[in-house]
Amino acid sequence: MKEMVSGELASFDGKDGRPVYVAFQGKVYDVTQSRLWSGGSHMKRHPSGKDLTREILAAPHGPEVLERYPQVAMVKAPAEPPGEELKHLPPWLQTALQKFPLLKRHPHPMVVHFPIAFLMAASLFALLLLLHADPTLELTSFCLLILGAIATPFAMGTGYLTWWINYMRKPNRFIQRKIWLSFPLLGLEVVLILWREFCPAVFSPTIHPLYLILMLLLAPLVGLTGYYGGQLTFPEPRQRA
Repeated sequence: MKEMVSGELASFDGKDGRPVYVAFQGKVYDVTQSRLWSGGSHMKRHPSGKDLTREILAAPHGPEVLERYPQVAMVKAPAEPPGEELKHLPPWLQTALQKFPLLKRHPHPMVVHFPIAFLMAASLFALLLLLHADPTLELTSFCLLILGAIATPFAMGTGYLTWWINYMRKPNRFIQRKIWLSFPLLGLEVVLILWREFCPAVFSPTIHPLYLILMLLLAPLVGLTGYYGGQLTFPEPRQRA
């Protein structure tokens, strides 16, 4: 098997018709035929012609996706001690992640969609309530709000864990904006639930307009929070001057 050095690997960047090579744990793969590596970058985030071992270990998928493509060489690189990418974590968390690798990248994607779906739907049913004065619509909206409020802390907690593991809690404008939005969102959910549950007189004979406005506000808050999360995974291309 051919051996390459890092400088040689860098020339296979997919530019000007060149092949697209990436390295993972000392193996070089030719991913030229993958549409996800079109133009020499993956998801507009990961450039080719590099050793992407750390990035792939932190990705929402495993290294098995590279095994679909031909291995064309071995790359000469200093071996990284096992668990080196976790050295910034406390020992107990390093042990847990080494024992259960699933925790490195999957918990947040598995739970974050629940509050998005529940809270978006809660706003939708509140909007339907404005169009059709049906009390069952309000009850459905409230039940969805409760489910969203239950799911939100899990999304926030796993998001923090992912930030800690994969980004070493380094400041990032998108993460900071997600944090700034997540806490007011959770606070709004709690306020709406308490208001609806313990102030029934406010909802008789008709629902308080402010309650409906706040319920409708859930959707843009959730959407904006999700947008900043998407910017971390699928960043927009930088505008060229």
